[in-house]
Amino acid sequence: MSTSLNHPQVILIGIAGPSGCGKSTYATHLIDHLHSPLYPIELDHFFVRSISINHPDLGRILSEEEPETLFIEGLLTLLRQIKDDPKRITRYHRTDISIQDKKYICVIVEGFLLFALSDQITNMFDIRIFFESTQSQCRLRRYRRQQKIEETISDEQILIPDRFQRWFDCLVWDGYLKRRDLQKSKSEKVFQSDEYQHRQYAILDDYIDKRLEDILRR
Repeated sequence: MSTSLNHPQVILIGIAGPSGCGKSTYATHLIDHLHSPLYPIELDHFFVRSISINHPDLGRILSEEEPETLFIEGLLTLLRQIKDDPKRITRYHRTDISIQDKKYICVIVEGFLLFALSDQITNMFDIRIFFESTQSQCRLRRYRRQQKIEETISDEQILIPDRFQRWFDCLVWDGYLKRRDLQKSKSEKVFQSDEYQHRQYAILDDYIDKRLEDILRR
């Protein structure tokens, strides 16, 4: 890859996986590990509206689990702008790390539907990883996040209401399963939950570091 005289080479890293699997937490870790001057770009930033669907188990319900809820073209435009000139996308710039004088920068993008939106978006990424996790783990994390439960409260202390469990299992998890195989097929590496649980990221970081070496040698 050649580097522009006007800005550093941009390497886009995409992270996909079910809601609650830990994508956002790892993305936050990864920008520090790679000294990225940009905060992670979340697919949630492109949420437009919920859509009303007829669910076979839940009936008429509002859903945020479909691609139609997202401004897909806006994400594609942003990724192209970052590739063309990352210095212009100031709303994601960190104040503690500068883009100036860098030969390359890594930009992290994460989202549960990231590799199921369009081939144009998927092909923008230089590195594509996918997180597998269990239904129960994701349900618990999603509930903790929604209820803003403090980390001092252990998982064993949390009782998830039946209503939330049914909503998550029938809508969120089923929506994920519909596109899981597609997203895995478009990923270059799938990580199992036991490879990154408890925020132990050595295996993931090692993979990313080696892929970056490959890319920068081209």
